[in-house]
Amino acid sequence: EPRNVVIRANTTDNMNAAGKAAANYLNDYLGGANKDIRYKASNTLDRAQEIQELSKTTNQQLLWIASISLLVGGIGVMNIMLVSVTERTREIGLKKAIGARNDTIMIQFLTESVVITSLGGIIGVAAGIVLAEIISVLTGTPVAISAAAILIAVVFSMVIGVVFGLIPSMKAAKMDPIEALRYE
Repeated sequence: EPRNVVIRANTTDNMNAAGKAAANYLNDYLGGANKDIRYKASNTLDRAQEIQELSKTTNQQLLWIASISLLVGGIGVMNIMLVSVTERTREIGLKKAIGARNDTIMIQFLTESVVITSLGGIIGVAAGIVLAEIISVLTGTPVAISAAAILIAVVFSMVIGVVFGLIPSMKAAKMDPIEALRYE
């Protein structure tokens, strides 16, 4: 008795019908002697759709996890920049006392924030590539990393730096130079 039968349908629309007809034929013709053996047809398109649905759900969960991670990372950057502004209050006051404009101070702190997040993005991309290559070697699966994905990741980390560095840089720019110079 055959364990597997491969049937080629002339169109994809006829695949299910051809598979069911073959299973019925085998059950009627070959399975008459032994009723415990039943042949069935499986549709690979249905299996592929199930895998796509599972992949879609997994991708949505990963998107939520990544969003939460970015939010937490952004808040961390904002806290670091707020501490930096607080520690450098006297420096900011001195710069403003000798003529630095508010936008100059703001750009300085925004630049720091963008540099921090860009370096984090570059290190993260490098770590991701290295880990992907290690997993590829261990499992034998191919790796495809696009340059566009790398660029988008680094640019997105820069955007996070701008968004979450905005409040600390505005705080630094709005400081009163006299109060800042008195700060202990």
